Amino acid sequence: MTVLSIDIGGTNFRVGAVAEDGSILKFTKVPTPSVFSSGNVLEDLAGFLKEFSAGLEIDAVAIGFPATLDRERKRVVQAPNIPFMENLPVCDYLSEHLGLPVLAERDVTFSLCYDAEKYDIPVEGMVCGIYYGTGIGNAILVDGVPLSGRHGCAGELGHIPVLGSDVRCGCGNVGCLEAVAGGKALVKIREEKFPEASIGELFSVYGGEKVLYDFIDAMASAAATEINILDPDHILIGGGVFNMAGFPLDLFTERILARTRKPLPAEDLRLIFTEDEPDKAVIGGAIYARRKLSGK
Repeated sequence: MTVLSIDIGGTNFRVGAVAEDGSILKFTKVPTPSVFSSGNVLEDLAGFLKEFSAGLEIDAVAIGFPATLDRERKRVVQAPNIPFMENLPVCDYLSEHLGLPVLAERDVTFSLCYDAEKYDIPVEGMVCGIYYGTGIGNAILVDGVPLSGRHGCAGELGHIPVLGSDVRCGCGNVGCLEAVAGGKALVKIREEKFPEASIGELFSVYGGEKVLYDFIDAMASAAATEINILDPDHILIGGGVFNMAGFPLDLFTERILARTRKPLPAEDLRLIFTEDEPDKAVIGGAIYARRKLSGK
């Protein structure tokens, strides 16, 4: 089965034709605004995908969104970085115009599907993926099936409220965890505390500063919160912030352990730290689609 897999972000639009063995037959990355230029979002998307896949034998389409989706995984509910995709019949429209089955999920779920396969994580059991990027991406697989919740909104770890915080989050709420422990918070720290530095050198040059210690502690609090609630079999951690130069992995791990309940699960954590690979959500989308369509 060859899957046309799409990762739609606020900045970049990635699409690849992924073969059965996981190899990418064709791939492109373009600025997201360049795909959606006419004002007709669904028409633009279908046209782009038709042009990209011309001459290829495609069996299914998988689309990953940085968003909350409805329980049926047919519509985007909320997407702060791509609001023009909200409340549109994306799957039904594309299925009709491309003549293929179309599946949608959160992009972070695709990333976790890729990482779980890459690191040989058993399908059986509970696997949590926590990805620190612009915000905090979170996906949970139970026996290989994504946990979606009553409304499709499960796994929003970044939107756990932080008591005493008055920082407004991109979701519209005030005091969300990702507003103090995600990439946007790190950008704010650089602007206010280290304006002469580039964002990429914060940890390697200023890693000993208290404000960055507190940031790492907040990141660890997010991971420990999920661990304490779910007691997962494996915890996979990654994302752009985590993979920055000089990131204090030992401190981060220590703070996770400090905030995880004793004696268990703290004494038997299976933490796996993943690489930041730009095409992982594209390949992961193909893995997800094959599992979904085969009923596994």
